[in-house]
Amino acid sequence: MLSRHRRRVAARWIGAGLAAALATVSYAVPAQGAPADVADTPIPSLKETYADYFNVGNIYSGRQTYQEDTPNWAQVDRHYNVMTAENIMKPDQLLPNANINLDTGTWDFTFDEADYFVNESLARDIKVHGHVLVWHSQSPSKLFQGTRDQARANMERYIKEVLTHFKGRVVSWDVVNEAFRDGLDTFDPETQNWEDFLRGGPGDYARSGWYTAYTTDMDVAAGESPGDFIYDAFVFARKYGPETKLEYNDFNVFQSEGKGKAIIAMATELNERYAAEYPDDPRQLIETIGLQSHNYINQTPAFACSDLTRLPELVDEAAEEWQPGACSNHASVERSLQMIIEAGFTANVSELDLQVWEAWNAEPEGSDRVNYADLDDPTVADRFYKDGFTYWVGKIENRMELEAIQAQRYAEYFAVYKKYSQDMDRVTFWGLTDYLNWRATHNPQLFNMDWSEKLSADAVADPEGWLGVKKPIIDESRLTGAIAWAESLDLRGKNYKGATLGAVNSTRGKANAVLRSNRTQGEVNAATEALVAAITALQPK
Repeated sequence: MLSRHRRRVAARWIGAGLAAALATVSYAVPAQGAPADVADTPIPSLKETYADYFNVGNIYSGRQTYQEDTPNWAQVDRHYNVMTAENIMKPDQLLPNANINLDTGTWDFTFDEADYFVNESLARDIKVHGHVLVWHSQSPSKLFQGTRDQARANMERYIKEVLTHFKGRVVSWDVVNEAFRDGLDTFDPETQNWEDFLRGGPGDYARSGWYTAYTTDMDVAAGESPGDFIYDAFVFARKYGPETKLEYNDFNVFQSEGKGKAIIAMATELNERYAAEYPDDPRQLIETIGLQSHNYINQTPAFACSDLTRLPELVDEAAEEWQPGACSNHASVERSLQMIIEAGFTANVSELDLQVWEAWNAEPEGSDRVNYADLDDPTVADRFYKDGFTYWVGKIENRMELEAIQAQRYAEYFAVYKKYSQDMDRVTFWGLTDYLNWRATHNPQLFNMDWSEKLSADAVADPEGWLGVKKPIIDESRLTGAIAWAESLDLRGKNYKGATLGAVNSTRGKANAVLRSNRTQGEVNAATEALVAAITALQPK
């Protein structure tokens, strides 16, 4: 009997040899065929599927997103429990440049649409992630005109106004977005300074108003540097939003040996600086690193190779980068997650979409969506030989193979996310459908324009089923770490009071039993919390 995701392929395209093709590792499926009368079963709720792992989110693109009795709201309600505003909480939306009067010093904020989004989200039991406070793009230029001191004062005023306005309503914020330059493939923290690779710095083609402002009248002798704008932004965010989790967000963080390392070096250094300057705050300043993940299926493997991967049964070190099991230790999702987590940060996937066509070439069919087509549209076959689409020539035979490759990559990504889920808060998709995505003609999402499910939807809903994994993928790293912590203590009764010592020994035994059982992620999480709580409650004699 065909598996559920294979039935979905059969439901769309019936042709000679389909069943045989599906039974092989090949992606070959017929290019033409008559639709079969096979009912599709909708995928289960993603927020419920991943309830024990992480929150699942998407973007709010305007009031139509929450409009009752529409596919937009129906799918948001079904699948997502955290939402990010695509645009309306960006600085130029909350404070348009024209609303800053340099003569009088008055600022006129426009919170109406953002308030509607936030209040409606909370009323619908959806968390809100704030995006974004400090960014080189989509920000009023008057904020960073003038001297370093003026820009710093403007930054503090802006962050104070915004965080005070949304106090208690937003669980986390992207404090700084995309501060590093493009194309950072390698970085050595032992010999290089992360500040040399900031956007707008020497040798970078791009411009950052914040970087420029912070280099104006900069006193190097006094220890001032361009990267201080990142530190200041986070310090102000902690000051005016102490209840909020603070995140640094960037793209191409999967470049683990380059941008990934540079971001970790930056965040680590600024956290050490903050700990020295604010010793009474027990929290890290930068708590989370967000991996945007606007990735290409032909360039961005999920797995680390060799001895680094924690999913060796899924890795094929001989596979080309677009094939099942492809891996890389230089630039992979898994390796970047490992490095971020090992450095002591939470890792979030903040803007996920997996694009099927050739990088970069922006929108090969234009950005106005006039030439948009679902991947199962027959006209897509003509694209393989157009400039900007030719990567797949000679590799695959038809458009349905392309959809299957995308689904494979989505399944691999979510297998990795599950394996590292104890150190992740959320995975957020950047678009409700292919058509509603910012790069629509790259077909990067789980749903077609009419909200019908792509193969990728099945792959995300059941990555184990797609990948042929027999047991659920579980992240037990924190539980094994807690057990090791308990075993490193002197638990023979000489140093701790009996009742608290007994609680540790009891919960440690239960934790080991969970590891030996056919456990769920929820059971692992509960055992971890119980053991950590017991250890921290130990009372010395």
